[in-house]
Amino acid sequence: MTMYVRAVGLAFASLMISGCAGESAVGQPSRSSRTASDFTTHDIDGKVFRMSDHLGKEVVILDFWASWSKPSRADLVHLQALQARYKSRGVLVVAVSMDGPETVAQVAQVARSYDLTFPVILDEDTTIAAAYNPKKSTPLVVVIDRAGNVALIREGYNPGDEGYLEADVERLVSSRASEDIREEHRSQRDGGGNQP
Repeated sequence: MTMYVRAVGLAFASLMISGCAGESAVGQPSRSSRTASDFTTHDIDGKVFRMSDHLGKEVVILDFWASWSKPSRADLVHLQALQARYKSRGVLVVAVSMDGPETVAQVAQVARSYDLTFPVILDEDTTIAAAYNPKKSTPLVVVIDRAGNVALIREGYNPGDEGYLEADVERLVSSRASEDIREEHRSQRDGGGNQP
């Protein structure tokens, strides 16, 4: 019986480490195809942020972070650069603070110290984390495609990970551009496009 309990325990631990809940091992992306969850919250300036305003319209990168986490802070720097490069191509980075009552007052200060130009939102009641980051990992990046589906989840941050994330974002942005081009060609072929 002891061997059985030990074997079951090892199997369970192995599943949890490998990310059976749709999340990845540290630094490794996992692919997903589930529909992104809607939510409404406030940003650090008190403005309302509705995920539904962005789902199905932009590639959204949710970055779960905390002001006390050094890897989270390092990731914010790279996400700001990514936002600057891809904003005009329909990419929106959203930093989701997982700070609790003891550190939430530091969130705005940290965000301003990094000159973040993307929304920094608060998840004080953890409803956003419950939907996207149930293990409450920090940092954790969730990339949502323009169709409103969770395209990938990347847990943790190691120097160099930003290159992998940018390649994934580029693929998503480029695939949409390819779809737009194919749709335009289809429309023109079927007589719905502009004819010379």
